[in-house]
Parts: sequence; C-alpha cells; structure tokens
Amino acid sequence: MTGKYSLLFFALLFTMVNVQGQQTSWTLQQCLQRALDYNISIKQSALSNEINQVNIDQSSAAMFPSLNGSASQNYYNGKSIDPTTNNFTLQEVQSSAFSLSTSVSIFEGFQLQNSLKQSKLNYLSSKNDLQKIKDDVSLNVINFFLQILYNQELLVITRSQLDASKVQRDRTKRMNELGSISKSSYLDLESQYATDELRLIQAQAQYDQSILSLTQLLELDSVQNFTISAPEIIVPEPNAEQFNTNNIYAKALTTQPIIKSSEYKVLSSEKSLAIAKGSYYPRLFASGSVNTNYSSAGQTIVGYTQGTPLSTLTGYTASGEDVYTVTPNISPIIQDIPFNDQLDNNLGKSVGVTLQVPIFNGFTARSNVKRAQLNYQITQLNHEANKKALFKSVQQAVIDATSSYKKYVAGQRSVEALDESFKFNERSLELGGISTFDYLLSKNNYAKAQADFLQAKYDYIFRVKIIDFYEGKPLTF
Repeated sequence: MTGKYSLLFFALLFTMVNVQGQQTSWTLQQCLQRALDYNISIKQSALSNEINQVNIDQSSAAMFPSLNGSASQNYYNGKSIDPTTNNFTLQEVQSSAFSLSTSVSIFEGFQLQNSLKQSKLNYLSSKNDLQKIKDDVSLNVINFFLQILYNQELLVITRSQLDASKVQRDRTKRMNELGSISKSSYLDLESQYATDELRLIQAQAQYDQSILSLTQLLELDSVQNFTISAPEIIVPEPNAEQFNTNNIYAKALTTQPIIKSSEYKVLSSEKSLAIAKGSYYPRLFASGSVNTNYSSAGQTIVGYTQGTPLSTLTGYTASGEDVYTVTPNISPIIQDIPFNDQLDNNLGKSVGVTLQVPIFNGFTARSNVKRAQLNYQITQLNHEANKKALFKSVQQAVIDATSSYKKYVAGQRSVEALDESFKFNERSLELGGISTFDYLLSKNNYAKAQADFLQAKYDYIFRVKIIDFYEGKPLTF
C-alpha cells in the first residue's frame, strides 16, 4: 500500500471512529442515563454511601476477637540486666522478645450488636438519600427535555407565522405599488413582518437556551450538533382516581426515598439511644497471651573437664610439717543455649477475664443517654415534617396538574376557534373585506393562542410526570 493510499485509509478510519463516537440525537432514556452517570452530586452521594458500607464492615469486625502480635530486638552494652535471667552482666547482650495476645468482649451492654444494626440503618438511609438525588436529577432532565420539545414546536409555529406575514406583506406591497391600498396598510403588514422576525429570533434563542441547559445538566462539553429524539407523547386525560390527593399520598409514603430515609434515621437514632444506655451495664472481657524471649547471654553447662588435682597448703602438724589438701580440678563446659531452645524454655502463657463495673464517670453515661433521647425526638419530628411536606407537595402537584389540564383544554378550544377565525380573516383581507388592523389583531391573537396552548400542553405533561413520580412510576414517556 503506497503512502498516499495509506494516508487516505487512516483518514477515513479516523472519520468513521469520530462519527461513531459522537452522539447526535439523544433519546430521553439516554439523557437520563448520562445525567445519572456524570452528575457530581450523585457521585458524591454514592461515595458517602460507600463509606457507610465500610462502617458496616467495621461494626461487624468489631464483634470478633482481637489478635495482636509484637516482636522486639534490644542491644545492651556495659552493666545491664540479662532479660532472661534478671542477673547483672557486664558483657554485650542481644535479646529478642515475641508475644501474641488476644481479647474478646463477652458482654458490653449489647453496644456492639446495636452499633452493627445502626450501621446498617445508616447505610439504608444514605442509599435512599442517593436515590432522592437521582430522582431530582431525573425530574430536571425531563423538565429540560420537555422545554426543548416545546421550543421546537414553537419554532415551527413562529416560522409558519413569519411565512404567512411575508406572503401578505409581499401581496400588499404590490397592491400599494399599484395604488390598490393605502401605504399605511402596507406599512402595517411590514411592521408585522418585522415583529414576526423578532419573535422567530426570540424563539430560536429560547430553543438554544433549552439545549444549553440540558447539555450542561448532562455534563457535555459542547452543544454543537446536539439534538434530541422526540418521543411519541400522548396527552393523558385525567380521571378522579389519578388526581386523588389521598391515594397519591398513600403511594408516595411507600415510594419516596426521602420518607424511607427519614424512617431509617429514626431507627438509627433509636439504636444510638440503646448504645448510650449500654454504658450503664458492666463489661466483661476475656483475654489471653503467649510470650517468649531470647538472649545472647543465655548459656548452660553441658559437661566438665578433669584437670590435675590442686594441692593447697591448709596448715601445719605439731612437729611443724606442712599439711596439704588435694582438691579435684574440675572445670564446667559452657555452651550457648540455641535460639529455638530458648524460645521453648522461656515460653509463657496467660488467660484471664476482666470485669469493668461503671460506678462514677462524671455523669458521662447519663449525659450521652440524654443527648441520644433528644436526638431521637428530633429525628421523629424531622420524619413527621417530611411527611407533612410530602403531603403538601402532593396537594400542590394535584392542583397544578388539574389547573394545567384546564388550561390545555381551554387553549385547545381557543386555538381551534382562532384558527378558523384567522383563515376567514386572511381570505377577507385578500378580498378587501376587513382592514389590516382587524387582520393583524386576528393574527396576533391566533399566534398568542398557539404559544399559550403549547405552553399548557407541555406544562400539563410535566405535571403528570410529577404525579407519576410520587406514585413510584417510571419517569419515561
């Protein structure tokens, strides 16, 4: 393959990879997944949740016996105490010590068990806190997604209005040039055309802003070539059961993560109270240890050597002759005790139990219990406050959905009526049956009705999604 064709091949390959790596049309599910994967608040909450999982592991491990080993190496020079014999020595001594100890809690007022239960409750609470953030992000994604859909339709309508204004302006311009209509009538339509151009610019700006808002929420680096794939949206008709506040609230109590989280927080504070009360009880521990040591001064006699007997003058006879005493000349044979033998010889073991009875500790236990009781009451009140806030939110959601549906229905009727009126007035203008003022009034009323209807439509859809959210339904179309 020549260099020219090689460059062409790699250029085409790079282009294909680059195109495949670019997401040009995003579905709602893709937007939701992207936001959940890249949102910073979600990542932070997920890390906090992992910390609570570590706390569970730690609380579980605290119930097992502890096991600790130690080793030391020491050097002694000059007058010192041999650690194996406790005798003074003047020689250089090297010593080693080894120990292995264990301790286990037999009874501590059930504090360890309650700590484990509390860690699990804290984990479940943080898990629901994480879900709450995910739900909030998902609702924001749906809101921005619907804003884009709204602005897309508004752009289409605005362009259509601009096209209609251009047709009438061009027609009246020719008629004015021929002297069929007054210049003021032509200028009225020229002004309307400029107004519609401004509306198109504003609609485009709104669309661009909605694109920017969504891409920023998705943590995308650029808005270039970003488009969404419009789903098929069916505007649901409400029914009495769907918009029943009590039914929605009853479901929300079982589905909303903020309620579940506060429930777990109440249970966790209850365990904190039990842990604090555990300080009133005696504590019983069992312990054991194994230790040994080695010293370079450690020696033992392994035998004796027989030398020439020693004759020692010990006295004189009556006649003045010397008296000698003969003693055996025996010298011990000393050998260093091997390392392994010293470890076996110096091996020590101990087993014991310790009972701690709290008598007076500056009212620490009593203060901790009192704080735990107050914190328990606070979490209960917070839970009740969350339920009341949820009920008010459900009430507001039902009212908003009902109101937006009424606006949607009224807007639909208004658009249908004004559409017929505008078409009639448009034909009348062409036939000279109405003034340009009446025509423009009809056109502007029709344009406003279309914009209001679109706004009511997507507002109602979003309000229904909020109700679906409270009922625990999937946030999809």
